[in-house]
Amino acid sequence: MTAEPFRCSYTWTVTEGASDKEITVQMCESPTPDFAPIDELLDLDRCLVLNGTEGQDSCEMRLSVIPLYLPRAISLVVECPVIECYHGRLNEYYKTYHGELVYTLGGVKVFRFDIRITSDLDELQLKFISPKHEPLCLYGTRLYLSRNPNPLHSAMMLRGRRINPESVQHRLQDLDLSERAEKCKRLVLGTMQSSEQNVTNNNHQPPSPAATQTTILPDTTNGPDDSLANVFGKMILTGQSSNSSVLEVFMKQYIDQKFAELEQMFEGQLSRLESRQNQKLDEILTLLRGHCGNTCSDQPCDPVE
Repeated sequence: MTAEPFRCSYTWTVTEGASDKEITVQMCESPTPDFAPIDELLDLDRCLVLNGTEGQDSCEMRLSVIPLYLPRAISLVVECPVIECYHGRLNEYYKTYHGELVYTLGGVKVFRFDIRITSDLDELQLKFISPKHEPLCLYGTRLYLSRNPNPLHSAMMLRGRRINPESVQHRLQDLDLSERAEKCKRLVLGTMQSSEQNVTNNNHQPPSPAATQTTILPDTTNGPDDSLANVFGKMILTGQSSNSSVLEVFMKQYIDQKFAELEQMFEGQLSRLESRQNQKLDEILTLLRGHCGNTCSDQPCDPVE
């Protein structure tokens, strides 16, 4: 289990600063967190300078968050006026953001970005649109995370389907596919449907509309060994060890967290019980001292010889 709830990498080379210190994490309870003020984002100790090589594409920040948490927003202060946001393992385009100008230092303009994330995802790519021949300076990044109420379900769903089966059917409906291509298409569509159905059954979640609309083409091969069921069964056996190992890690993290919360709750209950008992003992001792004092004052003193 890593110390940080996320992993970050850059496509450009880090020439100054430490990449593992540039990003700070803020836990939030609301899906729409309040953004940190500019003086909290700016930190010279966390400043990062990146350089790209000749002909290299614009610099990208690639973030991945463990399933125990969900990214809700990200704030950046950077020498870049435009950021393109992509998400998911397929690097799907989401939106283009234009930064707010906050400083101008000797002709260098520094911009602030506050990007809200409205959907549950585990990977995010930020592409900095800036002159490629100049270094890129990051002055501070704040990642806003919230706890994931169902990390196992999210881990399997986010890794389940990465291709829209309806789009595949639409693109290939007018094409004359070869026998091998037809088998490949049926295998992909069958894998996605079976994976989502297993996740739904194991997590007691209602099936999504996209999953219910997914259809599988009938198998037209004559040989029993070439049927979709046999091929898919072999694929499950070969990939079972890797999938179960990943799931085992997530389950261990989730169970450890629940045990830690349970231990804290018991410790709090014991502390409150001990405090009440000590308070009662103090009251009893106070009453006994008062009773002894009254008893001693009522008894006559012996005369002094």
